[in-house]
Amino acid sequence: MAIIIEFLRNLFNTLKNLLLPPRYFAWQTIIYMSLFSWVASLVAGLVATLAFTVALLATLSWIFLAIGVGWALEANKIRPFGIPIAPWVSGAIVCIFLFGSWGGRWLQPALVSWPLISFMVIAVPKLVSWDFDLKNPSGPVRQQLVLLFCLSLLFSSWFQFYFRIQTWVRDYPSLVADSVDNSAFVYRFPGQTIALPAGVTHLTLAEDILRQEVHNKPWPSVERWLLNLDGQRQALQRQVQSQMGQNPSLENSLWQLDFQPLATGDGYTLKLWAIWSGPAATESGYYLEKTCLLMPVSQGSLGRDLGRDLNQNLGRDPGRDLNRDASMPPGFASTQWANLTCDLATPRQSGHPRDTLSRT
Repeated sequence: MAIIIEFLRNLFNTLKNLLLPPRYFAWQTIIYMSLFSWVASLVAGLVATLAFTVALLATLSWIFLAIGVGWALEANKIRPFGIPIAPWVSGAIVCIFLFGSWGGRWLQPALVSWPLISFMVIAVPKLVSWDFDLKNPSGPVRQQLVLLFCLSLLFSSWFQFYFRIQTWVRDYPSLVADSVDNSAFVYRFPGQTIALPAGVTHLTLAEDILRQEVHNKPWPSVERWLLNLDGQRQALQRQVQSQMGQNPSLENSLWQLDFQPLATGDGYTLKLWAIWSGPAATESGYYLEKTCLLMPVSQGSLGRDLGRDLNQNLGRDPGRDLNRDASMPPGFASTQWANLTCDLATPRQSGHPRDTLSRT
């Protein structure tokens, strides 16, 4: 029983020393002032007081909280690994108060400002007295302040740089698909999924448009279509950009479409290129390539229904191919039609396709 009483007495003394300040001007007093201001602001809001009064009480609550917590950490010598964290915690509280009320994406400006505000928490007591007179700190103190200011700028720049990189990645997803092996500040974790660049979508749309233009079309008209390459390239670019406009992205304008037909036997090999003109890991940039084969195929000049009727009139199998029958009457000669087939692969190549084509 005596042990329990002694334990309770020690617990009471500990709580008393923690909660009751040894003097009026102590960190506990500041914390209590913060709690009082916060409760007063709640009560003022409930009784429909002026918004200015509520905001003033809430502001005082945050200010007292920042001062009280920082004072408590420093008074109790709470320094992990010997590093004083009191100004950094006070600065964090001030940043949450200043930027948290904005709503929306407040974390970015809060983190960027945090090192500088924490430096102000350290510097103001050393430069301004309680009477609001300017102090003349000694040489070592000035050196310490200069060093802390430079470190604060460095930390703030790092935070800002991180958010800038994240903004680029969000606005230009194709940057993530590029190689980051030589980057000094971007690291891709092993096994991390790499998103496909938007150029793949551009090439897919270009393939669909080309299929509408040349697939199953008479071969002579397809060859005439290929004569106006510059016009067809511009039309293809406009149509793809128009369709991509349904899902607007900042990087759409950085993808340029191009294609080049290369003679292959009786037909052509079409090289479709999506050229990335934005920032790249290499100075020469890169492009995506899709290979399509455009070949003439022989089909009957008559429609399927008309050909079936003709076979029935001749007493033949209705599904018989008219073009392979040597006994077909004159006037039913076969016609060449275009057939377009494209590879699924869209390999990434370094440089510019025109430069690569000229070297080959």
